[in-house]
Amino acid sequence: MTVSASSTASPIGRQLPPEREPPRDPDQAAARPSPAAIVVSLHARTGKTLLARVLGDYFALSGRPPLVFDTDVTEQTLRAAFPYDTVVIDLVETRDQMTLFDTLARRAPEARVVDVSHHAFRKFFKVMFESQFAAEAHVRNVEPIIFYMTDRGTDAYEEARHLRARFDDCAFVLVDNAFVGKVKEKTRRSAAYQEMQEHDLRMTLPLFDPEIADALDDDPTLSLGDIVTKPLSRSDTGRMPGDLPFDQRAALRNWVMQAFRDIHRLTRTIETRAPALSPVAPVL
Repeated sequence: MTVSASSTASPIGRQLPPEREPPRDPDQAAARPSPAAIVVSLHARTGKTLLARVLGDYFALSGRPPLVFDTDVTEQTLRAAFPYDTVVIDLVETRDQMTLFDTLARRAPEARVVDVSHHAFRKFFKVMFESQFAAEAHVRNVEPIIFYMTDRGTDAYEEARHLRARFDDCAFVLVDNAFVGKVKEKTRRSAAYQEMQEHDLRMTLPLFDPEIADALDDDPTLSLGDIVTKPLSRSDTGRMPGDLPFDQRAALRNWVMQAFRDIHRLTRTIETRAPALSPVAPVL
């Protein structure tokens, strides 16, 4: 890998506690690629970190506890959500770049989730392109998936079109967030917007109650996995994750479940296409 050619930086590994180890099924591990979810947006406040948080909980509940990377060295919001699984990466630092991409491409059963700060957007994709990351990831049975968050502006769709073409060896998922608001009429008329409407890999984050959004912002440690898996009962109000009222917890649970279903649909679709994207190469 080009990015690590002159570095002693090593991929990150970890020892999971027994209850969080992924299933040890050699045949299944050999058949299914490990997802490397790269969550990006051109601008701030698109719901990018929230989606990274959802992906992290989805993979954890799917038996593939993810290794998480937070590239926002200032706020570190994703690290707050996954304090024991997150590595903070400063993409200004060459060594951190090498550690990130070498770990993403490492052969391992665990999933990986990267929340790319909009400040680091250009730097991240420059390194990703120059390092030929996707080709090496495919050789190691890792499937890179770019989750691209749209917004209301024309430039967001122009960038989406550009990234999809530049990284045509990666799965590219277009993500619309209803919270961002209606796309501008000028954007709708643009060639980039109209072209991307034909893109098949896409998902939508539905709108939810602003009070729920505030609760998620105020408490990044609130586990979306617990929201889904713990019993939903009006009699258990005092023990509900985040102390949310029953109705808000029910609404959030429905929202998370819809997002999980979309992620499951997309990742399975991408898996079926993976052999066509992955080069034939010897096992390393």
